[in-house]
Formats: sequence, C-alpha cells, structure tokens
Amino acid sequence: MKFFIGSLVGSVIGFITNWLAIKMLFRPHKEIRLFNIKIPFTPGLIPKEKTRIAKNIGESVGQHILTKETICKSLCSDDMNKQLDSWVQGKVNIISNSESTVGNEIKKLLGDEYCNIIENNSSNVSKLIFDYINEEEVKKGIAKYVYTEMMQVLNTRPQIICESDLYNSIKNKVMSATINYKNSDNFYNKIQMILKENIAKLVALDKKFDEVIPRQITNIIKVYVYSKKYNIAMGIKKFLKEEKNSQKLRQIVGEIIGTKLSPMIAMFITVDSIYDKVVVGIDGYLDDEKNHNDIALTVNEIIDKLLENSINGVISELPKEGIDDSIEPLIKFFTTNVVDEKLIIDTFNTIQDNFSEHVSVEQILKKTGIDYKSAIEKFIKSRINAIVESKSMKIKVAEILSIVSNKLLNIEMKSIFKGNGKKVSKSTSKIVRKLYNRFIENRASDVIEVLDVSKIVEDKINEFDVAFGEKIILEIASKELNAITWLGALLGAIMGILSPILGSL
Repeated sequence: MKFFIGSLVGSVIGFITNWLAIKMLFRPHKEIRLFNIKIPFTPGLIPKEKTRIAKNIGESVGQHILTKETICKSLCSDDMNKQLDSWVQGKVNIISNSESTVGNEIKKLLGDEYCNIIENNSSNVSKLIFDYINEEEVKKGIAKYVYTEMMQVLNTRPQIICESDLYNSIKNKVMSATINYKNSDNFYNKIQMILKENIAKLVALDKKFDEVIPRQITNIIKVYVYSKKYNIAMGIKKFLKEEKNSQKLRQIVGEIIGTKLSPMIAMFITVDSIYDKVVVGIDGYLDDEKNHNDIALTVNEIIDKLLENSINGVISELPKEGIDDSIEPLIKFFTTNVVDEKLIIDTFNTIQDNFSEHVSVEQILKKTGIDYKSAIEKFIKSRINAIVESKSMKIKVAEILSIVSNKLLNIEMKSIFKGNGKKVSKSTSKIVRKLYNRFIENRASDVIEVLDVSKIVEDKINEFDVAFGEKIILEIASKELNAITWLGALLGAIMGILSPILGSL
C-alpha cells in the first residue's frame, strides 16, 4: 500500500510541477505587485524575456532558416517559374481576347492619375523630340539629307520634270493667276503708276523727245513711213474726199475768197469752181509717184520737228486730265494687244522648251555662274533653323504626338495580337521569366538584405500580444507540452515507488 500511495503522490506532484512550470512560461502575462512589492516569477518567463526571445528568434530565422541563399533558391525554383509562366500566359491570353482599348488597360493600372500621366508623358516626349531636333548634329544631319535629295532632283532631266503632273498643275495655276492678274485693276493701277512715275522723271530731267526715244526706234518709224508712202498719199486723197472733210475744205476756200480777194473779183469766182480745181490739182499731185517721196520726207521732217520739242514743255502745256486720258488708252492697248493671253502662254511654253533642252537642272544652274551649291546649303540651314526655332513647330509636334497617342490608346487589345495570342503569351512568359531570374540572380540579394528578414521576424514577434503568442505556441506544441506534463507524472510515480525502497535499504 505504501508503494501505491508513494507512487500516486509522486505522480501528482510530477504532473502539477510540470504543468505549473509550463504555465509559468506564459503566466502571468504582466508583473504582479503586492503592497508595491514585486511578486517573484511575475510576469512569466516568455512575457518577461519577450524582446530577447524575439531578437534571438529573428536572428536564428534570418541567419539559419530564411537566408539570402535560401530565399533566392526558392524564388528561382522550377515551381516558381511554372507559376510565373502560368500567371503571365493567363494574363496575356485574357488581354489578347479583350475588346478593351489600350487606353482602358492603362487606365486600370494608373487609376485617377491616368490623365495627368498621359498629359505629362506627351509633354515630356514632345520636349524630348524638340530638344533632339534642336541639337546641332541632328540639324546638320537633316540639312545633309535634304541637300542630298535636292541634288538628286537637280540631276534629273528637265524634260521629266516638265512631264510630271505636279509641274503641269503648278504651271497651269501660275498661268491662270498671271492672266487673271493681267486683267485685274491691280495690274492696271500698277502700270499707270509706273508710267506716271517715269513721266515725272522725264519732266524733271527736262530733255527732248529725241534724247529719250532711242534713235533705232525713230529710224524704224521713218523707214516704215517711207515704205508706206503710197498708202499715205492714198490716205490723204481718201481723207479729202470724205464728206465732212470736203465740207470743211469748201468752207476754207469760201473764207479765202471772201477775205483775200476784192469784192469785184469774188463776184466772178465761185467756191465750187475753185474747190474742184484744187481737188483735181491735189489728186494729180497725190497720184504722181514722184511726189510720194516728197510726202514721205515731209512726214519724216514733221516727226523730227516733233522729237525736237522739250518733254517738259509739251507736258506742261497739257492739262492733268489730258495726261491721264492719254495714259489710259495706252495701258489698254498694252494690256490688250501687247500683253495678251497668247503672249503669256507662248512665254511660258518658250521658257519650258528652253528648260527642257538641257541635260539636267544642274546644267542650267551652272550656266548662270552662281555658286548654287553654297546658296542651297545656306538656304536649307536657314530654313531648318527658322522652322525648328518657330513656335508653330512646337505646336505641330505637340499636335502630331497628341493624334498618334490618341490613335494608339484607342486601339483594341485583340487587334494588336490578331490571332497570335498563344504565340505572344509564350514568348512573353519566356521574356518575363528571363528578366525575373536575372533580377533574382543579380539584385534579389540586395533587396533581401534591405528587407532584413531578422528584423522583420523580430518586429512581428514583438507585435504579438502575449496571450496570442501563448495560443500559437500551445496550438503548435500542445501534444508535446501535454506529454511533458504526463512525463512529470510518470517520473513522480517512479520516484514515489523508489523512495520507500531506497528508505528501507
């Protein structure tokens, strides 16, 4: 009996002491004081040493369990790569069959910042492009390209240019514009202004007509008069026979008879008899070819006398209205009979024919003796600088980028893939996996070091409430702790049996 009682008491003592020891690991959770005196073993061991335990556990996990090598190896494992491939391919497949636009997909990622980011990106891209174009090397490259293209054009045959639709379209428009301008009030006013200015200059110079009109022109006029001497004689004859001129001549004869002759003689002479004799005499004179030269010489002498007159003297005797009235028919004659549509068309065609006869446009430029190559280079550079520095260029670049951006953002996702979704998903997953593995190999250790696993574990344990920590540990090691408690009971029972045996010895 004494062995049984000893064993039972030992077992109870062992059970209670182990149970109490386990409880004292966590309880009490806080320090207990009695009459302001701290009761020993309060709080429990774990609450009391929570900070140290958290630090030790964090260091153990960081240095021995979740090491950089272990984490990197896990992140690069086959299972991880398979999961990554599956995720990427699934996302690409969803997008490849989506009717959503590129803009909507980006909007999902950016949220409320979508508009600001798109606008800022457009502005930044526009600035980058404009800054790039403004670089001297870029402008030189553009100028060189344009110069090369222009030289190639100059090496083409003019005939090819003249046969092009663009050239003929421009030619027809220029001819039409020229003809319209010729018939316009602006052209008339311009000619009128030029004539008045030149007349004013001639008046100021106080020269004679023969000093202004070239001698070649007056000689041509005189030769023309001489060649038309017969026509002039016949013209005078016809002039005298016209009714109004005949009446005028009869009136003159009558006035001569009445004023120059005595009344006695005038009574026996009639106007008709004298007129008939005068006309017959003049006709005979004009019909005689020998007199035609005299008539031509007389006309040319009259021309010479007119040319000896001072321009200033003639103009000053004319009223201003008379000058304007004389200019108007001259302009009309010039614009109607001299510069007519046929002259304009013939001029264009003549220029074109002369242009087409050359081997190349460059050959034409060489004949001018101008350093056209330097002129072209200078012109190209100046135009590029002017265009690049202009505000309109900035506006145009921004407009183009806005249009392109809107078109890209409005493209449907499925139209980008066009049935190649599977192929794209596989290639995309390969690219993502390669980038992911490269990142893990090269940068993951730095990231993990920045993360500081030991510190994270330590901080997390320190954040746990003691009761919550107790619950976690008991859930994890409840069987083991119960086993320890019953082991204490077993050992107590053994000691209870051994104690009387050893005492009897």
